Amino acid sequence: MIENLKEFCRLFYASTFIPVSVCRAPGNVLYSYPTVFEGLRDTHSSLPSLLHFEKNPDYVIMQSFSYFGYVARESHDEFIVIGPVFSVPVTESTVRMFMKECTISMQYKDFITNFLTNTPLISFNQFMQILAYLDFCLNNRVTDPEQHFRLTDIPSSKDISAMHSANVYEAKEGHIYHNTYSFEQQYLECVREGETWRLMKMTEEAKHNLVTGLIGDTPLRNAKNLLIACTTLTTRAAIAGGMDIEQAYQLSDIYIQEGEKMQTVEAVLGLQRTVIYDFTERVAQSKIPQGLSRDIFDCVQFISQHTNELIRVDDVAAFSGKSRSYITQKFKKELGFDISSFIMRCKLEEAKSLLSYSDKTLSEISNYLCFSSQAYFQNVFKKTYGLTPKQYRNQTI
Repeated sequence: MIENLKEFCRLFYASTFIPVSVCRAPGNVLYSYPTVFEGLRDTHSSLPSLLHFEKNPDYVIMQSFSYFGYVARESHDEFIVIGPVFSVPVTESTVRMFMKECTISMQYKDFITNFLTNTPLISFNQFMQILAYLDFCLNNRVTDPEQHFRLTDIPSSKDISAMHSANVYEAKEGHIYHNTYSFEQQYLECVREGETWRLMKMTEEAKHNLVTGLIGDTPLRNAKNLLIACTTLTTRAAIAGGMDIEQAYQLSDIYIQEGEKMQTVEAVLGLQRTVIYDFTERVAQSKIPQGLSRDIFDCVQFISQHTNELIRVDDVAAFSGKSRSYITQKFKKELGFDISSFIMRCKLEEAKSLLSYSDKTLSEISNYLCFSSQAYFQNVFKKTYGLTPKQYRNQTI
């Protein structure tokens, strides 16, 4: 058991730089490390009184996504509070939210900013392990964080309903409401229509007025989860607008994977904007009129997904289950061009992508897209775009 708690906390802070306070009762802080933080005691509500711990050890996550931990000494009236710590870099909005919830005067903004930015970043899992370590040091017992904090418990529908009821109550009390539904419907319509210009105007007008959901336990996780939701909705809208299904899903996977690698909220938000504009532009480039029949929509998807095969009109008819004459007439009537032309268009569009974003040779691209020869591929490409494949590649480098 630790006899000199004050010296233990001093050494704990010196070795980890995690803020730590020793309290005797809520609102009664005995001493804190770093000691400079003690100067704020008279300027705001004592932090421990704002924190509500229910067991030993315990933790809370504040609205600013700061972590605080609690470990009490068994058979003593003293307890330790560690924090605040964050799992992602602190931004100006984080500082403002932290000061607001701790009722700290804005005259201390520079001090608080310096204090928070110099506190090390700690992942949630690390934070749980630190609490277990402190419990062992203070109470000589081994705590399994997953079991103690019930991190692996699956909430029941009753639990979810209770949380939902509480959140709705708090939202109404604070007049905080989600206001993104109308915006989502408008932006998804822009994606479906391929209207990049309209989307840019709309997002610029709405960027400071949207209240999004809270679906992560840190700002970074929240941003990543919102990115996943946004990408999922955008992908479906792009497919509805005529984008090839497989290409849309592959692009969606890439964006989500890239988002998971990012370490700042700003980077994730920037990627989210790229997702929306990229999908919208791709729909615009391969725009297919709305109101297609199911037969023709399926044929379009079939052709787009088989550009690397020697596909002919008979293959499309066989896929549709309709006669060749029926499907060719219907295709021409709804799209304004014949099936063979669309097959060639899809192959050439994929050729452009490969020329721009891969190092495959002209021969490899020609073979991959099943042109009868490289010379034929080059001739058709130049006739369509006014440039040879090599000239097009050089132009895009």
